Amino acid sequence: MAGVVGLYIGTRLPIEAIVLIGAFGPSLAGSYMAFRENGWAGVITLWKRGFEWRMAGRFYAFGLLFLPMIFLIAYWWSDGEGALLFERTWLILPIFVYMLFIGGTIQEEYGWRGYLLDAFQLKTTPIKASLFVGGIWTVWHTPLFFMGGTGQALIPFWAYAMAILAFTFIISWLYNVTTMNLWSVFLLHTMFNVSFALIPLMDPGVFPIGFLHLTLLLVTTAIVLIWQTHGHLGYDHLEQLEAVEGSHQPNVTPEPDAGKD
Repeated sequence: MAGVVGLYIGTRLPIEAIVLIGAFGPSLAGSYMAFRENGWAGVITLWKRGFEWRMAGRFYAFGLLFLPMIFLIAYWWSDGEGALLFERTWLILPIFVYMLFIGGTIQEEYGWRGYLLDAFQLKTTPIKASLFVGGIWTVWHTPLFFMGGTGQALIPFWAYAMAILAFTFIISWLYNVTTMNLWSVFLLHTMFNVSFALIPLMDPGVFPIGFLHLTLLLVTTAIVLIWQTHGHLGYDHLEQLEAVEGSHQPNVTPEPDAGKD
């Protein structure tokens, strides 16, 4: 994100253009690491993994509906008004396409989950791996808190950090139980951004109680998933890791305590 700060300070580009350019950093980094380990074949395999559409219907339902549901709970809990989701429902599809391709998902997830989460889960527990990824993800967004016109500028950093860390555990669980299916992550990440755009939880100059309610709901969900999976976050399903074509570390097996009861 250092490059984003440089663009913000040294150019007159609109904030939207700066964020758009900077958002490609994680996926470019993940692609570079895939290239270092397996050449262009590794990069192609990594990018193909983002569109493995064959997935159980229940995971599609979770990826598409879970976040709008908890956004709406936070919205109603906060007595929110003016949700575009109700006033202009037709915006859901174009905003989904925008958020998928240039609104954060593809720009980031080939790095965060496509490479980084895999690398960490091979070396430590899913809980620690998710904390590492969530911490890096949070810090990577830090410059946005100092840029007027971004959603982060309206949120206390501590609340945002808690929300991102909790969301990371939820993403890790979905990624693991779908056997490393990046498309499931794409759906979940995209729907977070779609919900953020269509269901307002903050207003300039007003304490963001709606976002705090959202954070509480995310944290509660993360705790339930950790408890229900005994801390493994579905990592048992990653026994099939060596069968994934082009995996960046195909000959490394998880630690005995990382994926088994």
